[in-house]
Amino acid sequence: MPDSAPAPNGPLPPYPPAPWSFRGHLWAALLPVRHRLPVPPDLRPLAGASLLAVGLVRYREGTLVYDELAMGPLVRRGRRAGLLIDRIWVSDTASVRGGREIWGLPKELASFTWTDSSVSVTDHDGPVAGLAFAPGRLRLPAFPLPLPGFSGPAGRRLFVPGRLVGSLRPEAVAVTSWSDRLPPLERTTARLSVAVRPFRMTVPEPVRC
Repeated sequence: MPDSAPAPNGPLPPYPPAPWSFRGHLWAALLPVRHRLPVPPDLRPLAGASLLAVGLVRYREGTLVYDELAMGPLVRRGRRAGLLIDRIWVSDTASVRGGREIWGLPKELASFTWTDSSVSVTDHDGPVAGLAFAPGRLRLPAFPLPLPGFSGPAGRRLFVPGRLVGSLRPEAVAVTSWSDRLPPLERTTARLSVAVRPFRMTVPEPVRC
């Protein structure tokens, strides 16, 4: 079913303070790209900057309820490592404002249309991406997992020490559509992909790094 998210007119609505806590479903994939991803000089690439990390999340309960698609290179700064979130779309206007003002994330509004095994994401400029996923048989018991990320520009870099508890399982992820606004892919199947379904997540305030 589509989750309608029209472009906001006027000021964005108020947002809850950090931390934000959620329950939901998450898919993560590493997609090989044709060209090295740009990495700011204050960060160092992981995986040779040749893999695009993509995270798809359905926040079903908690501080806010919305969908999210995030992507960027895997990077490190000193001992910290995580996803540099340089593109991110969400289906909720309060999440857009909170993400920008609390965590320095470049959130944009989009609509997400779901089936049992796929999603398509569209923003005000048109289609962004379509993803399909196929559950694997193996399912591990729930356990804690880090969910770290970087945001903000160089000189005002932020680190987000997110964390979750959930049941990790291998799950195939394939790209069914891909905007030419995104980094060109080497192939449409993920090098590595997993799902965490269900999860409990906490996203605290960011720290300067």
